[in-house]
Amino acid sequence: VRSTSWSEDAHPLSRAIEDHLLMLTQRPESSCCLKLGVLKNMFEVVEVFLRFQTTKTRKAFTDLEDVSDGFLEVLDICSTVRDVLMQIKEQVRELELSLRRRLIKTKPGGDQEAFLASEIDAYVFKRRALSREIRKQLKKTEEKRKKKDFGDEINVMKNVEETSFNVLVSLLIEVVTIKQSDHKKSSRSGGIGNLSRMLYNNNQRDVDAEELKKLRETEREL
Repeated sequence: VRSTSWSEDAHPLSRAIEDHLLMLTQRPESSCCLKLGVLKNMFEVVEVFLRFQTTKTRKAFTDLEDVSDGFLEVLDICSTVRDVLMQIKEQVRELELSLRRRLIKTKPGGDQEAFLASEIDAYVFKRRALSREIRKQLKKTEEKRKKKDFGDEINVMKNVEETSFNVLVSLLIEVVTIKQSDHKKSSRSGGIGNLSRMLYNNNQRDVDAEELKKLRETEREL
């Protein structure tokens, strides 16, 4: 139930924030880019909303300080997403350079197939290791997160913090998990065209599905 004591200016802001939260929580199929765009717009409203709340009472300011601990975790997960994207970008770049050098020097044949399989296995191993490390970090974060009931105004900010965290965790899991469709789109003719088959034989699909399942279970526990 919303508090009727809010100012006429702050009340529409809280509704605007809740509208953004609904967009993020009720449309799980939305793309990462769309979700990040909604987050950006929501925090622009939050910035104005906070100006009203921090000028009201000392208690409101103290409660906001308590909620700010959760936003530090949001910043941490943002940093983690950035680092993971940089690692994946570097891993893909190294794989592409290695494959190009090899394919230029050699002719199609068994030796080339073995080399491709070896390079791709190394790449997949790095991605799995990254996935396991992310799962460990999320479990550590779960232990630190705590539930606390604040006033209506502060609970709005708590919802913003929790939803932002969940969206970013979902994004992190998506980028760290190998997707068959993405690799099929990037496959080329010739030796490179074998990437999809090598990366996604039955055993590989089972392993990646299991890794994704573990990450999703960790996400639900947060």
